[in-house]
Amino acid sequence: MHPRTTWRPSLIAVVVTLVAGTAAAPAAAATPQPVYAPSGGIADPGVVRHNDTFVVFATGTRAPAYRGETASGPWSALGTTLGSVPDWAENGAVWAPDAVRTATGWVLYYSAPAKGKNGQRCIGAATSDTVDGTYTPVGVAPLICPGGAHGADDAVAGRPVAAAGVIDPSPFEDADGKRFVLYKTQQTPSSIRMLRLDDTGTRWVGNASGELVRNAGIIENPVLRQRGSTYVLFASRYGYDNCSYATVYLTSTDRWDFHGRTEHSLLTTSGTGICGPGGADLVPALVDDEQRLFLHGWVCAGTTPCRQQADGSLPANARRALYAAIFRWDGATPRVGAFL
Repeated sequence: MHPRTTWRPSLIAVVVTLVAGTAAAPAAAATPQPVYAPSGGIADPGVVRHNDTFVVFATGTRAPAYRGETASGPWSALGTTLGSVPDWAENGAVWAPDAVRTATGWVLYYSAPAKGKNGQRCIGAATSDTVDGTYTPVGVAPLICPGGAHGADDAVAGRPVAAAGVIDPSPFEDADGKRFVLYKTQQTPSSIRMLRLDDTGTRWVGNASGELVRNAGIIENPVLRQRGSTYVLFASRYGYDNCSYATVYLTSTDRWDFHGRTEHSLLTTSGTGICGPGGADLVPALVDDEQRLFLHGWVCAGTTPCRQQADGSLPANARRALYAAIFRWDGATPRVGAFL
């Protein structure tokens, strides 16, 4: 989800394919193939379903988007969706955008480097009448920015690192129709936080954001779902720039508190054959009562999953591709089925 860095944790040993109580895939199972692997890569998919198609927003200049006729494709590029760069942003290098339909139309949440923040990011909201844009930034201030810089609604009170920026915005609507946006604080320790929003999804109401969970290492790309009285928080763990990147989930009956909750592995390299299966997002399927889980993974030499080099890094030709899998709920327990 970030530009390449020199931080490279060791490849972790992981043995779980799905979740506790779910049988692992047979050892002879074929390695999943991407459903879309453009030459420029596609990372941090924020996915919506609209008019019987899927639209994926991804990291890139002014939030590029892609449309899929089905989860398996065919896929086509829609171009950039953020029509202009807000005054508070240094440039349009957007990370991990995601969109949702609200009372005001379509709202795009995006993170961008903020002026005067030494490359650290703030989160903005933009609106459009159509899912694929063009999106116009809301007002002159970001929605979330450390210290309330640039007049932001949320000043990220209690953040783990005072100078850290905020990334990975993710919308959530609870069973009562209340709207929220989750996000991740940069640097380590890292945390997942959540802010209550108004019905338009563009401004905060109530209190400042609260911390859902904190980790001494990396936890990011939050996605929250409600299953009855249980809340399920999906997240990415470990270093994004190698095959250790993985998808995990935690459960809680308090949507504001996942501290101390057991972290379950959902998607790992050893369990799927995908190099660094992370950035997962969950949307309804086009047919039946299933859902689709979208994620990214590193591919090299066409669509072959990358292998880490001796120093733990990835080959120079590595890029991220889009994968999709069948998803079902077993009560409040996630179950990942076959990859498409």
